[in-house]
Amino acid sequence: MLRARLFTACMIMAFARVAAGADASALFADGERAFAAGDYQEALRLFTAARDAGSASASSYYNIGVSQYRLGDYDAAAATFETLAAEFPAFGELAEYNRGLALRADGNIAAARAAFERARSSSDDKIVALANAQLGAIGTAQIVDEPEWTGYFAGGLGYDDNVALLNELVLPSTGAASPLAEVLGVLTRDFGPRPLRFDASAYAVHYPDVGDFDQTAVRLSLEAEQRLGQWTVIVGPTLGRSTLDGEGFEELIGADLRMRRSFGMGFAFEARAVYDDTNAADPRFAYLDGSRRFLRLSMQHTGAARVRAGYDIERNARADPGVSPSRERVSLVYQRPLSQTWTVDAAFAHRTSRYSAASVPRDERLRELSLAARRELRGNWTLGVEYQWFDNDSTAPEFAYDGQRLALGLSRSFYGI
Repeated sequence: MLRARLFTACMIMAFARVAAGADASALFADGERAFAAGDYQEALRLFTAARDAGSASASSYYNIGVSQYRLGDYDAAAATFETLAAEFPAFGELAEYNRGLALRADGNIAAARAAFERARSSSDDKIVALANAQLGAIGTAQIVDEPEWTGYFAGGLGYDDNVALLNELVLPSTGAASPLAEVLGVLTRDFGPRPLRFDASAYAVHYPDVGDFDQTAVRLSLEAEQRLGQWTVIVGPTLGRSTLDGEGFEELIGADLRMRRSFGMGFAFEARAVYDDTNAADPRFAYLDGSRRFLRLSMQHTGAARVRAGYDIERNARADPGVSPSRERVSLVYQRPLSQTWTVDAAFAHRTSRYSAASVPRDERLRELSLAARRELRGNWTLGVEYQWFDNDSTAPEFAYDGQRLALGLSRSFYGI
């Protein structure tokens, strides 16, 4: 088929193989031989092993994506090429072209067209020609048949031995423990070749033993994306609303700005600034009126594992100084695949809060630890389990608390809704 021929034409473009150490080099070479022999499953295993052994070059991600495509795992291939584009901007257009092939093969025509449009910005005439050929081939597709939305759903059951409220804005802690049931849904609309995206998300958690603390939250955002040299800038407005025990709690309107840049060798930097104008959704919570400013700086490295370090600054200016802390937070996240189906995560964070103008002035220190494991199932389903521990010390003892949370859940991604 035309798709297979074009994919092969792109696949044979030259890559410089960079493997860290003899083991990674040997695994990479074995993967090339397996691929040439048509054993794509073995090639995928070897290329993945080479990456995990230290060969985190663009060629490793590229060959993993090609192997996934040949095996018909188009979702995984699209995700791999998306990572390649993010981590190695020099290969961005080539990665977008191959991502478009995977999306088209998976039936996601609208997203494929957007990927091919981005590939057309390449300075390489071969990639431009390949992208134009694909756009020509899908140009006659009926608009009504194009999937426009993607989605994500997650649900879980668990137990929380110290139910805390949204952002600790009502009480610093509670003495109640309860089982819990939670659900999260996300809908995304990508506007094709235009760098514009709409996101809608909703979250709800129910505590059977302490229903007064049931919470829901809805958030809407519109994001425009623009490339400025080596930087990717994403900016747009946001709207949000939350409830507590079924009653309106907080409403917000704000703006979100993100700037990302990859530096090669698996390193990527992101700066994010958020401003929210907040209002109480019910007169009982009038003390929430005001604003919130948030800044995050993070550096991520992707290789055998993904490691992200972050530094956050948060400033609140609410009607009540008791819910207007100045905060700083440092965090470290570690994520590593154990196999093609299993992934483990670990995260630690340390946050300081200062309530200088509160009726009870105090300084607080919160430590958080989380451990998680996930297993990929058939049909884009993922099974996960997560344990969380937190401990908050305060110079005012009545505001000290600790707790633990355990949850088991299922999640699934949807394409072409």
